[in-house]
Amino acid sequence: MKKALIVIALSTLLWGCGSRSSNNALPNIILLTVDTLRADHLHCYGYEYETSPNIDRFASQSTLFEYTYTPIPKTSAAFCSMLTGLHPFIHKCAPNRGTVNKRLTTLAEALGSKGYQTEAVVANANLAKVFQFDQGFDNYTEVWNRIETKEESAPFITAKVIDFLKHPPKKPFLIWANYIDPHTPYIPPAEHVQPRPQGRDIREVKPRLIAGMQREMNQKGHFNEGHFTSLYDGSIHYVDSQIGRILDHIEKSGLLENSIIIISADHGEDLGERNFYFNHGPLTFNAASRVPLIIRWPGKPPRRVRRVVSIMDITPTLFDALDIPAPKYPVQGRNLFTDRTQRRLKLYGQLGTFGMVAGHFHYIEVLPQLQRQLGLEPGYIFNILKDPYEKENLIAGFSNLADSLSREYKAYFSRHGYMNSKHKPPAPELTEKEKRDLKTLGYL
Repeated sequence: MKKALIVIALSTLLWGCGSRSSNNALPNIILLTVDTLRADHLHCYGYEYETSPNIDRFASQSTLFEYTYTPIPKTSAAFCSMLTGLHPFIHKCAPNRGTVNKRLTTLAEALGSKGYQTEAVVANANLAKVFQFDQGFDNYTEVWNRIETKEESAPFITAKVIDFLKHPPKKPFLIWANYIDPHTPYIPPAEHVQPRPQGRDIREVKPRLIAGMQREMNQKGHFNEGHFTSLYDGSIHYVDSQIGRILDHIEKSGLLENSIIIISADHGEDLGERNFYFNHGPLTFNAASRVPLIIRWPGKPPRRVRRVVSIMDITPTLFDALDIPAPKYPVQGRNLFTDRTQRRLKLYGQLGTFGMVAGHFHYIEVLPQLQRQLGLEPGYIFNILKDPYEKENLIAGFSNLADSLSREYKAYFSRHGYMNSKHKPPAPELTEKEKRDLKTLGYL
């Protein structure tokens, strides 16, 4: 079996829909995340190409949540939400190079209080110790300090995780591994790249905004959309093969018997669908906001869940399963397996763009700057159940719903605030390797 994303290993005895753990039967938790992985480029989510054979096989044995959203398509804030169960407007971690507030309870801290050994291997310098993402971890490996190039990242992570699993501690453990291969620059091994339809010549797309892969265009003369889609898909296929090695080891070592495995991501990637190329953050369409979430729960039959959920739900679900007391502040995440309410998710986009997911409708409001830069309409509504690739804008027939969702988002934002001077902590000093890694990924 293989990968992209989040793997969480949990005991079959502990989990039943809403059941709790006993103190003498705590599960191991293996959390594998893949940065920049959009759900609709996995075959098990309907993609026509077989980019993810190992994840597909894993999904066939698991619960697959078809409509999972990140509250923000940027790394730091998205992972802070995943690890705390809080919306970015509440935890205040900046979209990138954001710091985790020490007053918050992270998943690692909560598990440590239950007697867990906690380990992490992370490949994106936005998750550096200097930003306090190591909060609660006994050991925290910053991959960029152990390798020289991005190409070395995935095999290093895989080897590190498998070595840990070969010699696990004599107590329950959490291990979080964060892969980064689908993030720009897309540089998968050649054997993982398959051709895609040519698509448009990006030079002829007007208006447009090219935020990544400029070097590939300028130095190698590649300009067709299909070339870059093939590289992005090849990166997924490569990371799938790496995660497959971990899943194979879990199965062969017997760890599968007491494990639940969850696969997910922090956000997706814009590949030109709205004339925005090779980045994520400003837009909250499905390309950047809809991510995979797949959970293998031993003893439970495989199924597909069509209700809307969030990556904020992962930590609260684990808290419930392990009988960890909820923090003294309210969390926005909910139990993935017991909560059946219709969600109204608020999605923050940079440059003032935002989204709301309400039931099976996805509303997006685009502020004038991006309307001009990308040739977009002011607002969109899509039926995500019927139109997951968001081709048909229904806003003309749903103007009242659009107005209602716009008011709800703006009221929430006004009540809590985000990314203003009041909420910005001073920027920490970065090491040269951290700066180099962030520059490689396009953050500096």
